[in-house]
Amino acid sequence: MKTIIQIGLAIVILVLVYFIYDSIMEPVRFNQEVARREAMIVQRLKDIRQVQVAHRSRYGLFNSDLDSLVQFVKNDSLAVIRAIGSVPDTLTETEAVRLGIVQRDTIWVRAKDSLLTRTRYPIDSLPYVPFTDGKRFEMDAGKIERGLTKIPVFEAIANPRDFMKDIDRWRVYYTRDIEAGLRVGSMIEASIDGNWE
Repeated sequence: MKTIIQIGLAIVILVLVYFIYDSIMEPVRFNQEVARREAMIVQRLKDIRQVQVAHRSRYGLFNSDLDSLVQFVKNDSLAVIRAIGSVPDTLTETEAVRLGIVQRDTIWVRAKDSLLTRTRYPIDSLPYVPFTDGKRFEMDAGKIERGLTKIPVFEAIANPRDFMKDIDRWRVYYTRDIEAGLRVGSMIEASIDGNWE
């Protein structure tokens, strides 16, 4: 009888140890999954920022439509200024250009050849938030006034309610501001930084 009680207690202890371990590991596993998801979303936001900056350099303003940004990368071109010659140590580049030592030449390259150049980048996926089954980034663009100058601005946002919804109890462990989400740019200040930086 004593042996049966000891075996029963050992089983109960093992079950309790498992539940304690699992309760400790649940937030750790959650944080690992959040880090994995946020890393992919942050990379996509950085890609949107890169395309927006190129669009602004080409047209002088940011674009509020994600599909138009995709078309910009696929079909448009960007100006690249290259310098021919080298600047002597005794001159500035402007002086070297004025004296004819250095020449500048503008060439046009396809946007898709100079933007998002990672191997086989799926440009058509740019508007979509990873882990959401097709939810799109919320994006806006416009101008704000600073002093007497109008400055182009944009903002792209991924909402945690969308990319975390398939994880049980995500609201319990998620430490970021749910309302802020993951975002790049701002519609109220002249910044193209992300809120993860």
